[in-house]
Amino acid sequence: MEEDLSESKERAGDGGAMPPKTMRCNNLTDHAEHTEASEEDRVAETHNKRKTSVVQPPVQKTRKTRCSINNTFYSGTHVVCHDGKPSKNQGRRSNASDPSVIVVKNLSVESQKTNANDDGEAPKKKLSTRSTDVKRDVSSDEDAGDVNQNLSSASSQEEKIFEMSSSANTSTADFEDKYYELCRLGAGGYGYVYDGLRKSDNFPVAIKHIPKENVRWEQVICNGKEFKIILEVAFMLKAAGLPGSVGQSAAVSLLDWYILDEELILVMENPVNSIDLWDYIESQGGSLEEHKAKMILKQLVDAAIDMHSKNVFHRDIKLENVLIQKISDVPRVRIIDFGCGCFSTDTPYDSFCGTLAHSPPEWIQCQKYWARPTTVWQLGVLFYSLLKGHVPFTTAHYINNDIKFNTALSTDVRILLRMCLTLDPKLRSSLEELKQSRFLNNPALCLPSDILYK
Repeated sequence: MEEDLSESKERAGDGGAMPPKTMRCNNLTDHAEHTEASEEDRVAETHNKRKTSVVQPPVQKTRKTRCSINNTFYSGTHVVCHDGKPSKNQGRRSNASDPSVIVVKNLSVESQKTNANDDGEAPKKKLSTRSTDVKRDVSSDEDAGDVNQNLSSASSQEEKIFEMSSSANTSTADFEDKYYELCRLGAGGYGYVYDGLRKSDNFPVAIKHIPKENVRWEQVICNGKEFKIILEVAFMLKAAGLPGSVGQSAAVSLLDWYILDEELILVMENPVNSIDLWDYIESQGGSLEEHKAKMILKQLVDAAIDMHSKNVFHRDIKLENVLIQKISDVPRVRIIDFGCGCFSTDTPYDSFCGTLAHSPPEWIQCQKYWARPTTVWQLGVLFYSLLKGHVPFTTAHYINNDIKFNTALSTDVRILLRMCLTLDPKLRSSLEELKQSRFLNNPALCLPSDILYK
């Protein structure tokens, strides 16, 4: 974020009251908007601030299709276009922090998704009602984001990833010789997902088919070399590592990819003994106890820090896009679906791709948002959903209503929720502050969730 303004960061403490729901976009750091809580309920820190302009985005109804794969859920069918601000220089712009030029070559997508919760009401059903309003913007050159690093001196690993993601196997025969493709598990406007096996060792895979017209490309210059990369391939390789590093990161690994006459095929790791967070919550009785939610959130915070350090902004962190792999007493978190991903930068984005219900408030109110504060917001929504047993509110509902957390929640939990769910992105805590929070570092056991909620 820009460093031309300095303000004090204020958060409510442990009294249970939420910050006020108003926020003026022409001055997001107006402390008059955050003064209703008592002094003892506030935590103050000093941070650099940024101003943003007032623009109210239109609301578009959307729907998302979800598919299951061997009890693993892949929501790889995002497809909706929404421009926050039409590009005035479509397709080409330079990065202010990087002399390299990014050229968006083929950002296209069609939309057929509608959502029942676009009226601002929080979802009513538990567990059976999943996030459905997915918005993808691929018509603006803002979509992929600036590569916020000096690509003229990038690492050999970075260069190798760009080189790999700029090419693909083009042989249908090679794909069919290497993999068994089993039942189709899901379909949507963006493509199809199939269950599968690698023939050589019966390794379980998920196979995603994306029509060529929906494949997102970008041209980058790295170490003086020019690459036209497949964005989703690049983000998966950056987040999870090269194909030989399966299972070494929270992000699910990409094993193979094929560009055929009419489609892109992505062959991904399909973690064994895994279910998505919706079904994991259901398997735990409908909501999670605080100490169980903490095990999950702690891993997600670490994963988010790791992804942003690799310049990857997932943009759609939610229950459906997180798998829980039950291979030990501690459930392991795995992250899927980089279809809405973009390069993580410190500059604002003015087009949104992701689930509208979980978009940050600054997008709804100001038509701008930033990478890391958005991730923090989405982690806060996810964390509260784990404790509540369902998605408790949409962002629009949160902005327009005085939502208060149940006082039966532990003090540390309420503090952490407010750290994540502060309306002003400049007052919202950073990922690193979440990692150091008292709740995530407190070994004490917590109250069971059936006591927390009436």
